[in-house]
Order: sequence, then C-alpha cells, then structure tokens
Amino acid sequence: MRILLATDSFPPKIDGVSDTAATVAGTLARLGHDVCVLAPAPGVRDVEGSRVLRVESVPAPLYPELRLGVGLDRVIRAARRRWDGAIVLTPGPIGAAAALALRREVPMVHVYTTDIPRYLKAYGLHGLAGPAAALLRRMAARSVRTLCPTEFVRRELEASGFPRLEVWGRGVDTGMFRPSRRSAEMRARLSGGEPEAPIVLYVGRLAREKRLDVLADVADALPGARLALVGDGPERAGLERLLAGRRAVFTGYLRGVELAEAFASADVFVFPSTTDTFGQVVLQAMAGGVPPVVVTGSAPAEFVPAGVCGLHAAPGRPEAVVAAVRRLVEDPALRVSMGIAAAEWARRFSWDALVQRLLELLDPSRAPGAVEVPAGVAK
Repeated sequence: MRILLATDSFPPKIDGVSDTAATVAGTLARLGHDVCVLAPAPGVRDVEGSRVLRVESVPAPLYPELRLGVGLDRVIRAARRRWDGAIVLTPGPIGAAAALALRREVPMVHVYTTDIPRYLKAYGLHGLAGPAAALLRRMAARSVRTLCPTEFVRRELEASGFPRLEVWGRGVDTGMFRPSRRSAEMRARLSGGEPEAPIVLYVGRLAREKRLDVLADVADALPGARLALVGDGPERAGLERLLAGRRAVFTGYLRGVELAEAFASADVFVFPSTTDTFGQVVLQAMAGGVPPVVVTGSAPAEFVPAGVCGLHAAPGRPEAVVAAVRRLVEDPALRVSMGIAAAEWARRFSWDALVQRLLELLDPSRAPGAVEVPAGVAK
C-alpha cells in the first residue's frame, strides 16, 4: 500500500507522539509498504525505510521545543496525491492540513495522541480550547476510525460526541527496554554519585501540565532517596530552582540505550500527570522492570494494575503520591516483586499487532471480518 503518515511531532523531537510516529512508519516500511511521512523540519529525510517530507516550521510561542509547520502548501500538495490510505497522528498544522486536504476516496485513520484542548487550558489559553475540540471532531468525522490510547480516553471522546471510536493502545520495544539494561554506571549518574541510595525517576517533558512540583514533596519526605529527572522542557529552570538544595539530578534528554539504562537502573518511577492520553514512558519503565506510581483515573492508570505492577495515588492529593513512592522506597521486596510483574505485563504490548490493525482499517480486506464504513466517510 502507498500510505501517507502526517504528524506534527517526529524525530529528532523526543516525546511519545514522535516515538509512536517513527515506530509506526518503520514497522509499515518493514512490512513492505511505501510510506511517506509529513513532519516538521529540521530532521533526517529517511527513517527506517520511510521517506520523510519535511515541512518548514517555527518554534511554538509557549513551547519552543514544539515545531509548528508553516509550509502548509507543501502539506496540501502531498495530501492531494493518490494514496491507498492515510494515518494522521496530531491535530496540529501538519496533521490537520493533511486530514482536510486528502482526496475523499482515501481512507484515513486518526490516531488520537494528544489532548490539545486540555493542554491549552493548562497554559491559560481557554479561548482556543473550543476551536481545537471542534477541529478534532471534524477530523474524527473524516476518519474511518479514531483510535484512542486507552478506554479512559475513549469514554471522554464518546461523551464529547466523537464517532467511530476504538481503543488501539500503544506498544513498547521490549528488546530495547528490559531489566537487563540495569547499569552501575547509570545508577551513579542518576544518583549524583550515590548509587546505593534508592533512585526515584521521572522521564518526560518538564512542563507545567505534568505536575512535577510534587517532586519537591517527595524529596522532603524521603531525604535518603535520590531524584532523577530525564528530559527537558519549559519548566526546567523553575524545577531546578524548586529542587535546589535537594538531592536531584537533571540529565536532559537521553536516547536509545542510555534511556533504556536509565529506566532499568532506577528503583521507582513516578508519573504525576493527569493530562497524558497514554504515558508511553510509564510502559517503558515497566518494561525495564521498574514499578510506577501513577494517578488514579488517569490514562496510565488503566494499564498499570494497581498493587500488582505499581501503585495508584488519589488525584489532586500530592500527599498520596508521596505516600505511594514512600511505600516502594521503604519496601525493597515489594518493589522487586512489582518490578518483575511489570516487566512481564509489558511484554503483552506488541507494536506489530497494533500496526496490523491500522492496515485492516485502511484496507478492510485484510481484516478477519468486514469493517463497516458509515455513509459519508471515505471508502
């Protein structure tokens, strides 16, 4: 099949959406499909056998790490070509322009990756949340399916009037992320030279919506533990000030084997965010054999069996996050048993099966049963 994949986040950008886009493109290419990726410049023009058409972009005003496509005439021309199917991962300038410019006969799948309306509200841009939600509903109306990362997200979108929803989930590379990546050198790095101390790890964007101020409470409650923050973002300077004088290490972004070693070398993973639609890093931590602490009712909580692979903390209560982290830090046997269970649980998440489902939606003849396409949707 000739498949167009449109995304507003792609390597070298580091986040869950970028990882998902690159993995899907690479898996499709490995399966023999002709994939063209529309993504922001700058960056390489070939990723694991998929050609990448880079679109001129500028930094987002409130989030300069995010690139906003501005060469949308190029997006529209590419989208108007003849494709056997299209996959759109984001409602940003590139994803939205591609979705709206596709020929009507081209089947499109929308992979819902980011709750843009909620993020806009978190940054005080309430007036833009309504138009963003309307755009997402329009993209859903154009799609044969909107694929949700969790049942939590599916229910929210269903309540907002989105049609044709399906839970698709995310995968994890268990060859890369595995407990055997644990490294004495990485523990020394994450702990600031004190590898014997328990290490509490966070990986991801250092941004307001992640609610990372709770880490100061964790540090105060557990002075014998060491905090490690892997990633970067607009709140890094503020977090460095907040955690000054506490035992915390900021590594910046890590990639590949280094990132896998960071996960496997920690003792507890903490993820206080309630705005993520999935939380890829939580699954990567689990694959690395590290039990996570997540917030009850959040999307990540859906795939972290409470009390088996990790712990849940009540929403809106920083002290609950602290208590859950404390329990794991102070009970080595519990965190080891949960870490083993977490690694085993993560092996269930296969990227090949997820990509096969994408292909079935784009070409129903590949599916065991026919996929019903409602009237008014591209066939």
